[in-house]
Amino acid sequence: MPLLSNMPPARIDAVMQHPAHVKTVESLPGFISDLRMCQNPGDFVAFQENLLSATLTATQARAERSRMAKRLRKGQRLPPDAPELPEGDPHDVDAWELELDVYERVIRQLRSIGDALAWRVLGYNRSYILALCRNESPGPMHLDKKGTQHEIEFAAEQWRDHRRFTLLHDLTDCLRIGDATVFHDGDDGWQHIYLHELKSNPNARDRVQDLRLKAAAEATQNFGRLPGDIRARLVDTGVPYATHLPALADALSLAHQRGIQTMKIPGGRALLAFDFSAARNRWGEEEAARRFESAYSSLLRRARLKTGTRICFSSGDSVARGRLTPPWGIYPLQPAQCAALIADLLVFTVTLRSDSLVEELGKCGMDARWLLPNGVEPTSPGQPVLELRSHGHRVSINSAEINRLLLELVDLPTWARGMDRVLVKGTVGWQPWPVFTNEDQIWI
Repeated sequence: MPLLSNMPPARIDAVMQHPAHVKTVESLPGFISDLRMCQNPGDFVAFQENLLSATLTATQARAERSRMAKRLRKGQRLPPDAPELPEGDPHDVDAWELELDVYERVIRQLRSIGDALAWRVLGYNRSYILALCRNESPGPMHLDKKGTQHEIEFAAEQWRDHRRFTLLHDLTDCLRIGDATVFHDGDDGWQHIYLHELKSNPNARDRVQDLRLKAAAEATQNFGRLPGDIRARLVDTGVPYATHLPALADALSLAHQRGIQTMKIPGGRALLAFDFSAARNRWGEEEAARRFESAYSSLLRRARLKTGTRICFSSGDSVARGRLTPPWGIYPLQPAQCAALIADLLVFTVTLRSDSLVEELGKCGMDARWLLPNGVEPTSPGQPVLELRSHGHRVSINSAEINRLLLELVDLPTWARGMDRVLVKGTVGWQPWPVFTNEDQIWI
């Protein structure tokens, strides 16, 4: 998946201004608003059908364009049924490569809406996401795949015969174990959730997949071992979740008016929000870039982050790339703001000095030290980056937790209490994945 940061400016502009990209971006606020309006199983069924239609259309379009690019690379002619290009020479392979970049982004944006749907119907319970994300991506949905057809038919049957909503995992990036989750209200008054591994051929069961599905279900029910890593454990901190996300909403609103907005966040963090359209309209592209650098430098100075090793996470070009991160569509923001974050029209960056975090954790009675050398970036969300000691225990905190601390603007005392509870429960050799309570009160 190509990164925007690796593309020349002209290529970025061509991708962002492509009619298919513009059309999808324009549809995102509607998707987010519609999802927030869903109240009953029928609403979710209708919402998923619309998302499925858009996703299948995009994946089919990308497949057709991939076929054209492959033919040209082999020196073959284009077939009579070749798709029309909005611009460019259809005999130039780079024109089709641009189409692939566009539809790759479109598909990721739609998957982010699928992730928002998953978080919503799962009650914003992060333990389900942490358990079900631990697999390789199944790839794009295609109607010419028997498995995709079977899954769609299964969901339709569950609604037609039992009035149960069935979440299709392939519409998401975050659900990678199992093919579908069925929701229905039991006679006991509780909603029951069932995971399904679907096979078009009932005799083609995969024992490894079945074991992963069972392990994921047990992990969510009992806060047990996560699939795929004997050390990985869900840990229920019992600490109510609290964030400073209202400050992010304020920063994004002001950036939309001013182009750039900076502010300090409690816990020694510095936030910069940047609205590309507002900044370009106000100053032009080159001056906007210069003002961004100047504003960031000034912010670091005001927040006393100018010296020492800094940790920085950005929202930019992250959609459907980090399956552990809550999707922008559930953030407590206006639908247009969520859509702008998905489309990278709005970005925000949060920076923290590593020594500041160690000091703050020390105030809470924990000894902390960074595990990575200065300047070395973590290579995976599960990579240990911070070691904590207290209560006679030692645990390693992974990169995903630091990402959470920054991009979700978690209240630092709340996060520290959660880490303290992890240490109280700590067992030698564990790789903890902490879960806080009451997250449904944070997200939309």
